[in-house]
Amino acid sequence: MRIISFIFIIALLAAILTVPSGCDKEPPMPFNPFDTLTYPSNQIPQIDIDSSTFLGLHHHILSKSCNVPGCHDGSFEPDFRTVQSAYNTLVRHGIVKNYPSNPLEFRVFPGDRTKSMLWKRISEHNPPNFERMPSSGNALPQHIQDKIGAWIDSGAKDIFGANPTQSSLQPSGIGLLAYLPNQSNQRIDTVRGGQIYQPFLAPASQDIDLYFCYLEETPAGDTIFGNALSVNQIKFSKIPFDFSNAVSRTMTVNPFSPLLSNFAFSSINVGFPLMYTHKVTINPAALGFQPGDILYIRTYVKDSDHPTATEIPQVSAQPAFILYYSMILQ
Repeated sequence: MRIISFIFIIALLAAILTVPSGCDKEPPMPFNPFDTLTYPSNQIPQIDIDSSTFLGLHHHILSKSCNVPGCHDGSFEPDFRTVQSAYNTLVRHGIVKNYPSNPLEFRVFPGDRTKSMLWKRISEHNPPNFERMPSSGNALPQHIQDKIGAWIDSGAKDIFGANPTQSSLQPSGIGLLAYLPNQSNQRIDTVRGGQIYQPFLAPASQDIDLYFCYLEETPAGDTIFGNALSVNQIKFSKIPFDFSNAVSRTMTVNPFSPLLSNFAFSSINVGFPLMYTHKVTINPAALGFQPGDILYIRTYVKDSDHPTATEIPQVSAQPAFILYYSMILQ
């Protein structure tokens, strides 16, 4: 029986492997010209990057001379870690450290190097407060400076060679109001030791209603109240410049029935109602804080034409502005 089965299997394999003849024969495969091509193993052709483009400026200059530890490595803006972050924090981007007189508007003003802080910082040396960049003290060679200036004068085109698009400014905060809802809505954000830019006194173990007013600018240049902003996050930290372990909450938004107040920055009477559209209620003790703590506040809101949320106040803001958004718990 086993011999018969073995013979049957051999016969079946022979039938399968037999090449048919005559009209049943399959036609030969057509010639594939790519079969004759040979490629060097693991080699990619090297393409020179035009140093007059922004991609070239970042590759040859900004990423090597400026993206160094403790400098423009993400520690502060402009951020030269990537070509995208470099472009976004330069072109039509506002300036934190500006001239006390005749201030400039943008780090890079497309079309005019003389109105661009980037050009001022690499071409002028005005110690002690405005030393020439890079901070190493080694000025960029003149021909490199000229390339950067020419890129600005030609419109500060992006890595695709397109002109920068006009966008609105990021949202800005112009006021914080604080009330005690269980104490007849007593207002407490004005108790600041006689100075507007000082932490206000707040009870550690009571509910506190915090209201925020924002302004934003539309792409058309119109300034409006920030009642349509998204994200609406708030964080609390005992460390003014470190919010990595901060307590986070979500603010509610009342765009159609906001709290109206004539006061900006606690005690400045602007003479017309301001719309405080964002609100959060907290009990500091319930969040883990206690009397004696200084509670620093960061809010995060986003408009429609910026890819990421805006932090208010930013970590790079003036200390007085950071102190304004803080409270001393009692």
